[in-house]
Amino acid sequence: MNTSNSLNEGRYLLFLDILGFSDLVETRPAKEIYDVIESALNAFEQWEKLNGQFKTIYFSDTFLFYQDPKGYGNWAFLDVYAIGSMVLSALLAAGIPARGAISFGEFEVELDSSGRHQVYFGKALIEAHKAEQQEKWIGITVLRSAWEPYEAANPGMIDAFAREKVWLRRADGVLLLNPLIKLRDWYGLARMGDVEKPYSKWDAPEFPNDILALKFIRAKAESYAAVQDFTSHVAIKFHTTHKFLKEVLGDECYAWGQQAALPGNF
Repeated sequence: MNTSNSLNEGRYLLFLDILGFSDLVETRPAKEIYDVIESALNAFEQWEKLNGQFKTIYFSDTFLFYQDPKGYGNWAFLDVYAIGSMVLSALLAAGIPARGAISFGEFEVELDSSGRHQVYFGKALIEAHKAEQQEKWIGITVLRSAWEPYEAANPGMIDAFAREKVWLRRADGVLLLNPLIKLRDWYGLARMGDVEKPYSKWDAPEFPNDILALKFIRAKAESYAAVQDFTSHVAIKFHTTHKFLKEVLGDECYAWGQQAALPGNF
């Protein structure tokens, strides 16, 4: 249970790993690897500039997107999950699978006495790292440490967001974050005839990213299914994620997202 002191001293943290990075390093030229990393960093940098309250740490295949000022706030929870979903969408749109977890708690970031090295550690980092490693999909989980303070301040809102398909709530209380929030929003407008084609010109880059992200996951899952691969380590991640997106979007929105990616529409 979060105490008042831990709420005042805690930070929100998104731990995000690029999946398959070791294979990428072993099989692809350095320039291509650099482009993958730069694409991910650009997605985080965009939200650093727009938000101003979060910073990014990068090393190897891992990104830490953390709340700079300490202390719980409704704004911090709402920002970290929304930014997390849009960053993941941007990566998937670029064909970069990633997996992560959002936690809240102790996370210290300091320079050493020489001022040359950044030192970072904390329980929130350990919790998010362990949780991310346990998952078998391509996506972001919101841990209880992250959403329980918000629920305490705003009773009933976590389930209200679940009804709006911002996430699905698992039996263990972990939230499975929907990375295609913009797709759901624009689907509602399209049903009323308020969105003209091509869809790529609307709310860029977030809405077009969602369309391309769904296309990427669907195409990869279908490519594994075409060769009857439903059980390999990598195939399971894409099949699981594809099934999740169908569930969280619903049949009609999912079908519309497929159509939105067609050349005449996109």
